[in-house]
Amino acid sequence: MNNSTSREEGSLFVLQQDLVPLLTGLLISATNTLALIILFKCKKMNYQIKLMSTNLAVTDLVAGLTILGDSVLAPALPEGLCRPLLYLYSLSVIASFLTITGMLVDRFVSLYYPFQYNYFFRRERWPAILAGIWLAGIVLTLVNYYDGFAVYEARSTFICANSVMVGKSGLAIVTVIFCLLVIVNSLLYLFMYIKIYKMSQLTIIFPYQQRSLKSHSKILVKLSAITGSFMCLYLPQILLNVVGLFITAAPSMQRTFLTMQSFAGFLILFNSFRNTFLSVWWFTECW
Repeated sequence: MNNSTSREEGSLFVLQQDLVPLLTGLLISATNTLALIILFKCKKMNYQIKLMSTNLAVTDLVAGLTILGDSVLAPALPEGLCRPLLYLYSLSVIASFLTITGMLVDRFVSLYYPFQYNYFFRRERWPAILAGIWLAGIVLTLVNYYDGFAVYEARSTFICANSVMVGKSGLAIVTVIFCLLVIVNSLLYLFMYIKIYKMSQLTIIFPYQQRSLKSHSKILVKLSAITGSFMCLYLPQILLNVVGLFITAAPSMQRTFLTMQSFAGFLILFNSFRNTFLSVWWFTECW
């Protein structure tokens, strides 16, 4: 019995087709669960960075669980239940990007405005900050999908991810926001490296300044690895979204364009896996 026949009869799992997303979902879920365990047990890590790293691991765990559920459950789900998987996956992607930006804003304020930092980013405010990140993610996810999907056809759509968006307005808004976030992240890095360079060139530097410079430099280098690779892995999808908004692929090129989108989507999933190593193993305070 071939795959399509099995699917039409309601089979939940086809080994040849679902093994890769299943293993991908399991791997992402397992590594980010381990990351959360390590972060919860970590006592020496900077409190703010620990919270943001934990939130990042949660967003990646949601992505892994969504892919896992998509590979196993989607064939038997009606459209009304299949689409929430897409909403949830998009929420994890957007919240992840917002979390990375939040980490940079936190370090920028700490470096440029150390005295005001303790007021604006004191511990009591962090639950509200994290809630704001998820609320913004929910709003942007709803904006991303507000103008609908193509009709979901169980005979031809075997996974929820194959549901194609037909509306471009929501996608355009979110793509513009993502582009702005990339620019903001780049500028924050530029300003912070300039600040650290100027601090290192001071002819007279007090011991507390030396400790601050060493601490900021160490954290910034590690964050550079996290967010630099993050943006590189997201950039192909952002560029393809921009192309898709302004250019309609010819029928002969549609398969190639879909292949490129699949590859860009894989890079985003790979980001959810490698975040574990960069946001936990790189912060050696956890060991």
